[in-house]
Amino acid sequence: MKARKCSSVIHVALRILTLTGLLALGPLTDLRAESKTTDRPYAYLFSETLEKLTEHLQRQGIEVNELREDIDLDVEAYEIRIKGKRPTQSRRQTRRFQAGTILVKATQKSADKVSVLLDPNSGQSAESRQFFGRLRKGKDHPVVVLRKYVPIRYGAVRPLKDQREFNKPITFETIYDPKKRVNLRGSTVSGLNWLEDGEHYLQVRDGQLYKVHAVSGRSELFFEPDKLADALKRLPTIDDKTAKSLSKRTWLRMNPNRTAILLDYENDLYHCTLDGKTAARLTNDPAREEHGTFAPNGEFIAFVRDKNLYVVDIATQTERALTTSGGGMISNAKADWVYFEEVYSRRRQAFWWSPDSSTIAFMQFDDSPVNEFTVVNNTTKKQNVEQTRYPRAGELNPHVRVGTVSVAGGAVRWVELDDYLQGTYLITGVGWMPDSERIYFFVQDRAQTWLDFNTAAKRAGEPKRLFRETTKAWVDVPDIPKFLSDGSFLIFSERTGWKHLYLYDKNGKFKHTVTRGKWEARGLHHVDEKGGWVYVSGTRDSHIAENLYRVKLTGGKAIRLTKAAVRHRVNVSPNGKYFIDTWSSSSTPTKVALYGTDRKLLRMLDTNPAYKRQEYRFGKYEQFQIETSDGFALEASLLKPPDFDGNRKYPVWFMTYGGPHAPTIRDSWSGSMARDNMLAQMGMLVFKCDPRSASGKGACSAWTAYKQLGVQELKDVAEAIEWLKKKPYVDGDRIGMSGHSYGGFLTAYAMTHSKLFAGGIAGAPVTDWRLYDTIYTERYMDTPQNNTEGYDKTSVVKAAKNLHGRLMIVHGAIDDNVHMENTFKLVNALQQADKEFELMIYPRSRHGVGGMHYSRLQVNFIKSILGLDD
Repeated sequence: MKARKCSSVIHVALRILTLTGLLALGPLTDLRAESKTTDRPYAYLFSETLEKLTEHLQRQGIEVNELREDIDLDVEAYEIRIKGKRPTQSRRQTRRFQAGTILVKATQKSADKVSVLLDPNSGQSAESRQFFGRLRKGKDHPVVVLRKYVPIRYGAVRPLKDQREFNKPITFETIYDPKKRVNLRGSTVSGLNWLEDGEHYLQVRDGQLYKVHAVSGRSELFFEPDKLADALKRLPTIDDKTAKSLSKRTWLRMNPNRTAILLDYENDLYHCTLDGKTAARLTNDPAREEHGTFAPNGEFIAFVRDKNLYVVDIATQTERALTTSGGGMISNAKADWVYFEEVYSRRRQAFWWSPDSSTIAFMQFDDSPVNEFTVVNNTTKKQNVEQTRYPRAGELNPHVRVGTVSVAGGAVRWVELDDYLQGTYLITGVGWMPDSERIYFFVQDRAQTWLDFNTAAKRAGEPKRLFRETTKAWVDVPDIPKFLSDGSFLIFSERTGWKHLYLYDKNGKFKHTVTRGKWEARGLHHVDEKGGWVYVSGTRDSHIAENLYRVKLTGGKAIRLTKAAVRHRVNVSPNGKYFIDTWSSSSTPTKVALYGTDRKLLRMLDTNPAYKRQEYRFGKYEQFQIETSDGFALEASLLKPPDFDGNRKYPVWFMTYGGPHAPTIRDSWSGSMARDNMLAQMGMLVFKCDPRSASGKGACSAWTAYKQLGVQELKDVAEAIEWLKKKPYVDGDRIGMSGHSYGGFLTAYAMTHSKLFAGGIAGAPVTDWRLYDTIYTERYMDTPQNNTEGYDKTSVVKAAKNLHGRLMIVHGAIDDNVHMENTFKLVNALQQADKEFELMIYPRSRHGVGGMHYSRLQVNFIKSILGLDD
């Protein structure tokens, strides 16, 4: 009994001790759990080949993503030490993860589930074993841990098949309804700007600006917004909220060294270093400062205020007016409307710093000879009247001249242009020679049949003409010359009928042709003087798809660097080692990758899987050529309905733009592809074709439109339509057409000069070229005084009585580009001829018209014309 009693006492004591121990351990266990919860990693990563695991996570309601870029990451890998058990030791390693790798964030709603399934330290449960199999000793756990946040390009994995609908139609709501709109082309990374070292670029990631190592993808904040905000809020004019808002901007005007930024706030300029050490208000004036630009040495800012050119010293905030003649009809360093629209690619800035930062060249515009045009917005509470100097074809152009002025101030020194008659010439380009002692500038006659490449000393005076450029028709403004270390320069020319690159010595003497052939070299991206290479984009392999090539500086065969023969947009690094390639095709949405100039793929930057488009049905799309009666190959495309039946007769909707050297047929994923499929699924064929002048097949093709805009284009369109009508599945009586701007003109022209179309939509059309601006129109048509017959022949207004088919005209009431005058004159002529037509005015729209109403208007009209009414 005593032994039993003693044993019992001991047993009870042990139980008490055990319970006490458990109670003691309880808080510790909780603390561990709490510590584990609060110390969760950022994410877990595993191979996309573990498809069952990915699907299981998705079915558990866990957010599962995939990498859309290749990237080097510092992760924790876990080695299996005991067979079938959890790992006992981790090690840090840097590993390249390919696009497609699965990423699951640890801190999400279902964090506990994520941890149990994926954390290598959670042990191998029966649930996890079905996905990983039996873990083998000496091998790494399939999941690695990303301990800290890293900005990565990722997106949701492909949705589960049983949770998706397939073969869905593309409807009007799919494309246009704000609440039901579907993105069928995905989204790609953009705005990648190389830094000067050629090894890094700037990229906005998660709303902040990062410096990214191109090859590895590793990134670091380019600047800390908090430091920037702290510096700004020390200024008396900027409160904390504003400072914080300004510091979060990611589009920044930086100095050349990228160490400071220029901010425009409440019509004044501010300067702040990115390290947050200094901030200063540079201007204090109620008038707005425009086009603020750093000097190359980063010590000054030039800007325009009230049509005068100013400079401010950043260190002392001392402001100086460099011109005083601006105001009224005189504008210094800021382009007027016609130069803004037709010469400077819709940029107003018209001043240029010298490389040594001592002098500024600028243009002066005198609009006093130019007729005024009024645009009225009648939808505002008080009628809003805009008055703009707008020269129509044959009318007087602005008077222009080029001057230089020292940053230190003093008199403006004007270039003497006595060899040119005032009012008969254009100045279409200005810049500096590398020595900062001379400027260059281009002078053209107003009809742009020649271009003089001139230079002048920075003290101005009499210029020197280096050479005169001519062609068989007009001379397009060349890109800015690329100067080499010995002062020689590269410049594009269309003198042969094809755009190519030419080399001149420092005195403007022609040396040799760099690129040649019946294709276009369209852009210069980099010059490797040491290696003797020039990098250009062009159309050697396809007229509808640009590629990147390199050519010897001495000339020779172009070597293609981009791999697929589709349309590429490239960005070559400053050191010439890499290029960022953004490409797509008519069947593949846009993708982005980094390549070496040795053609080696270095890193995927964005796969853009665009999974949503897999749920929708698309019609068969074909690109092909149509040979005309004179042997020219027109580029065209045809989209058929998904349920196309070759035994049926289909109506056709035809679309084009048609303007000189403005192709619409490209081997690329176009934003209009979804819209076109919507139309096709209503039961029509969607047909597109570029007339030869718009084909992009050299200036020689565009020249066919010279002095007769619309005439050759319509001949080509007619041949394309007749070719199509021979197809057994085409209903030749139900063909319609639409276009906007030049395409609007061509639509209206076709409907008044042919009987090809049952109906058409002319958006913002030029209806008589006498009504459009001088620089664009006279380039292609000469002046009405010199080409009266040509203007009459191309006029829609004069042919209004010949309208065939149903025409709908659409125009924005405050269009300051193609004025409403065009539509009103056509409407008047149609009424005088007792012709029926339809008209829709959008009171608040300018040249571009958009919105649900406009989209539905077009679709309903198309269906009506083609007999496809619901």
